[in-house]
Amino acid sequence: MTTHAQELERYEAQNRKSREAYERAEKILPLGVSSNFRTYAPFPIYIDRAAGSKMWDVDGREYTDFSMTFGALMVGHAHPVMVEALAKAAGEGTLYGMPHDREVRAAELIGERFSLEQVRFTNSGSESTMHALRLARAYTGRDKVLKFEGAYHGGHDTVLVSVKPPKNKLGPGKHPRPMPVGHGIPEGSTENTLVAQWNDPGSVRDLLQRHENEVAALILEPVMMNVGVIAPRDGFIEELRALCDEFGCLLIFDEVKTGAKLCWGGAQEWFKVKADIVCLAKAIGGGLPLGAFGASREIMNEIAAFRSFHAGTYASNPLATTACMVALDKILVKPAFKKTKALGEELAKGHNKILKKHGLPYCAVNVGCNGTVFWRKTPPRNYREWLDQDFDAFWRYWHMNLNRGVIPQAQCYDEQWTVSVQHTEKDVDHMLSVFDEICRAMK
Repeated sequence: MTTHAQELERYEAQNRKSREAYERAEKILPLGVSSNFRTYAPFPIYIDRAAGSKMWDVDGREYTDFSMTFGALMVGHAHPVMVEALAKAAGEGTLYGMPHDREVRAAELIGERFSLEQVRFTNSGSESTMHALRLARAYTGRDKVLKFEGAYHGGHDTVLVSVKPPKNKLGPGKHPRPMPVGHGIPEGSTENTLVAQWNDPGSVRDLLQRHENEVAALILEPVMMNVGVIAPRDGFIEELRALCDEFGCLLIFDEVKTGAKLCWGGAQEWFKVKADIVCLAKAIGGGLPLGAFGASREIMNEIAAFRSFHAGTYASNPLATTACMVALDKILVKPAFKKTKALGEELAKGHNKILKKHGLPYCAVNVGCNGTVFWRKTPPRNYREWLDQDFDAFWRYWHMNLNRGVIPQAQCYDEQWTVSVQHTEKDVDHMLSVFDEICRAMK
């Protein structure tokens, strides 16, 4: 049995080279990292290489990785088919700045899989949601957008509103108070972004009625993943589709995390609901920076007619579109999703069995290949319930996992595990064995 303080001592002792790397990095990179999401106390581990379901750090320690780069690596690390294809593609040029066949083929694969008539490429999920919202505003002639409290849709001003608002500033449940994430976001951005409550269609209707003929689009993650994994209650997505139709606004699925992961055709296939615009990134890039957004030809014509602007020097670069083609056509094929879903459900079932065995008041959930442990008795239904957790327990869990060679999810309590196509039953057993040891210590 060890305390959290003892686990932190062990962590620092085992990761001396990571500490040295962090101290060097901190001098040139704010927080010592290139993305705020990658840092945590006392310092992050620095990775040397990765393959399959494993990563090795600069201290030579091996980890079974269930973070899979915030869910981007559904194909797993260094998949042999991907490595071979990218090596060949790199020899044919890494950037053209001109049209090429691979972007057309990748777009065709995306269009077929996600039921999109036309597609444009970006370099990230943030770019995809940014361009999708601009497109929606151009198509509808309206300025306001509606999102859900606690939802994350990228790093641009329009959606950096009420992402993690503090409990004492939330406002009423039916009418959450729009709050910018931090300084540097103009007041006008917040004014044009309305915030509703997840799993509460009444809060959406109230806002659409109050701002009738002003809302261009409702954007949502069909499965909310900035708060672990919170699935929509039965019928909720269908109700949102009906509300958008009633009030003349577009329904945007932010499938950066669910696209090519939830199931073969993403959330539209899973929930049997058609979105007006779909935003994609992460898994479709096969490990390279690639995003996309798509819609009907009628909506995308706003771009073709030069009414909505979209451009990008690196958009559809030949390496990224090669990776997309390989991921969608050769690796993330339909049978793969049966395996990843089964392993994900096995993880959730195993976690819950261990929690019950040790009498701990926590729970685990899984949707598709993504799951998490919630540090509360029952799964939350929205952001406010998600806030009601023992987050100290998470950080003990986090460091104990790393000390035992498991990366259980990405680097915070609001993330989730991802089961890639390269994970095995042995990986699942290892994670559950470590979790059993953690729960014994927590008890």
